[in-house]
Amino acid sequence: MPLGNDRERGYALVMVLFMILLLTILGTAVVSSTLGGATRAETRESDVQSLHLAEKTLSEAASYLVTKYDGREDIAPEELSVLMNNAVIELKKRDTKSSFQGASGKITDITMEQVNIGDQTSYKLNLTAEAEVNKVKRKLTQLITIGAYPDFLNYAFGSENDVIINGAAYGLGNIYAGHEFLISNTAKYVYNNDPDKKKETKYPYFEGDIFIQNMDSIKVLDISGKYQPYSRTNLTLQQLLGVENKNIQLRDQQKFISINVAESFIDKAEEATKVNRSDIKSAVDSGIANSGTTGSFNSLVSLLKAGSGVQYTEGPPPKPTLPTDLDDEALMADYDKKLADYEAYFVHFNSLSSTVMFNGNLALDGIDYKNMIYTDDAKKNQHKWLIVNGDLTISNYSSDPLVVKANILVTGNVFISDSVKVDSTIFTLGSTTIEDAQIQGIQNNGDRQQLIMISKGPVLVNKVDSFNDFGTYSPNKPNILDAFFYTDQDAELYGVGSIFWLRGGFFSKGDLTINAVLGKASEGDSDIIFDPRPQNSLTKEDSRFIINYDYDLFENQYEGLPRVKKLSVIVGKKQLVASNS
Repeated sequence: MPLGNDRERGYALVMVLFMILLLTILGTAVVSSTLGGATRAETRESDVQSLHLAEKTLSEAASYLVTKYDGREDIAPEELSVLMNNAVIELKKRDTKSSFQGASGKITDITMEQVNIGDQTSYKLNLTAEAEVNKVKRKLTQLITIGAYPDFLNYAFGSENDVIINGAAYGLGNIYAGHEFLISNTAKYVYNNDPDKKKETKYPYFEGDIFIQNMDSIKVLDISGKYQPYSRTNLTLQQLLGVENKNIQLRDQQKFISINVAESFIDKAEEATKVNRSDIKSAVDSGIANSGTTGSFNSLVSLLKAGSGVQYTEGPPPKPTLPTDLDDEALMADYDKKLADYEAYFVHFNSLSSTVMFNGNLALDGIDYKNMIYTDDAKKNQHKWLIVNGDLTISNYSSDPLVVKANILVTGNVFISDSVKVDSTIFTLGSTTIEDAQIQGIQNNGDRQQLIMISKGPVLVNKVDSFNDFGTYSPNKPNILDAFFYTDQDAELYGVGSIFWLRGGFFSKGDLTINAVLGKASEGDSDIIFDPRPQNSLTKEDSRFIINYDYDLFENQYEGLPRVKKLSVIVGKKQLVASNS
């Protein structure tokens, strides 16, 4: 018995020692995991903090430039050059303070590019900021453009007067309302010639800052059909607009840098032809005053066709008719020559290098005019333009892409439909109609170009993807219009039956009214058949009206953009460069 007890005690000791070892291993693993998790959490926190500090560094630099330059008038190019160099020196000296111990943020690099267009000079500053928190670094870059550009190009959409949003529009980018910002959750639309159709939905949702005149500018439609300041309702800004108080910015309309489309047209015509500006202005003013009458812009045509290096055309030579006697060598030789001349006329437009004055209506159809393409040097560096005295129609009747890579001045109206690929700025003294169009920016080294459409007359965007369902929005959907539209008039836009998805922006000098619903929509006998799901169950990405501001439009279209007398500071998006942890 004693021996057995000793053996049992030996087994018990081994078991106890084993359990102690096992618990020690488990405890070590738990402690290691806890410490590792704490280390990872600390590193992640430092990573987030360093990113925020880098963003803050760029924001302070942008704020410094806005305060110093935005709105300044009539600065000579040589003075602006000195100011820019001084600004670069000052920015490199600045450090961004932080409450985090051992944290620092600073501008580590600035590259500056001077851009000269005519007698106008602008600068592109590419700022790189680096922030470090607990040895975790984040680096961001941001492009800031300083030049004489109008303010409307800063916004996803807006108006110098009232912005009226009826329903669930979704905006990604900044918004401007020069007078009142009027909101309701009921979209209005026209169907089967009935102008009084309505659909109750959600309020709009925005990601960006909203620039208004004062807090009472934001008004909500109440049950009595009258607008009242939102502060008198029980709605918060988050419920009404999807934004926080910090996203509301006050900007006096008197400081808004506006444009005159006719004056911008004159500036670009002078730039493209080197004709005296005062002579062009007299001819344009006369043409506008007599608009609608035959030959109203004839004096302008005569002026511009005599400009420096301007090619003049009234269209192709007559298309030859095939001879009835195919054996007649002389007739066939003449036919072949005329056919070669006819085809060469259209091929010429595939690689233009000089300003072209086209007298008459021009229809780019994808059949005869397969493309309208200027060389990079002619478009960007030499500032050559296509000038159309008449209406411009872009309608692709071919299965092949119709490419428009040209800056264009139009004295008449512009009509765009079907599929077109663009890298273009267009000014028109008439109206603009976009109907059943697919406007896609040309891809260039991974960058997507766009259309900038600036219209003295109204802009109508009609039946875009009418009653089609493309699911929820994402930035890479092919049916998004790559365009920015501006009109000197009022504008009314619909994302009800149509899908209005825009990568660019829309701005009007007059009232801008937007109507939008969420989800699917299909044709019915007397009314639109809307998505059966409750509107409150749908998300902002289900909106049939979405504008996503394109920050690259300055970089891509600067040579064609309108200019003004005041400086403006255009702040681009922040981009992550590199990080380590």
